Amino acid sequence: MKFLFPILFIIVSLLAQDNYEDWDKQYKLTPTVIDSDAHNAYIEIFTNKKATSAYINKAKEYPVGAIVYKPLYQDKAKKILVRVVIMEKMYKGYDSQNGDWFYAVSNPKGDDVYEKGRIDHCISCHKLVKDTDYMFSQSVMKKIDDENFELERIIPDLELYEK
Repeated sequence: MKFLFPILFIIVSLLAQDNYEDWDKQYKLTPTVIDSDAHNAYIEIFTNKKATSAYINKAKEYPVGAIVYKPLYQDKAKKILVRVVIMEKMYKGYDSQNGDWFYAVSNPKGDDVYEKGRIDHCISCHKLVKDTDYMFSQSVMKKIDDENFELERIIPDLELYEK
């Protein structure tokens, strides 16, 4: 029985995406780049449809299949895209101690994932925001609000805010 969990983890990891080429066609939440000390880079936030409302509302739990993409730029002008980091919400039991999140790091195009699964340096940082399902959505949304950015303008087809 104790050997079942590692086998299950490997199977679920294989089911996660290996290609994130469409990351830049998702919903863009950040009006400008954000300085990220943790990534030592400037970032933007893109989300798939399942993650968008949860992120904006600083949800306590994200739905399975929610994906958040963070392109990391070397400079504020976004001239040099270094890599894209991804978080994908997996099924309950994937990694319950860490919110069942799958992490991945890809090249800028998103077609070469060179680190994936339970990535220790990602987990150690995201544990700080367990209350918002391991997402830094509160601090990011505050930065977006400070910019007075109207998300409804760019994401008109979603019910964004909780009723």
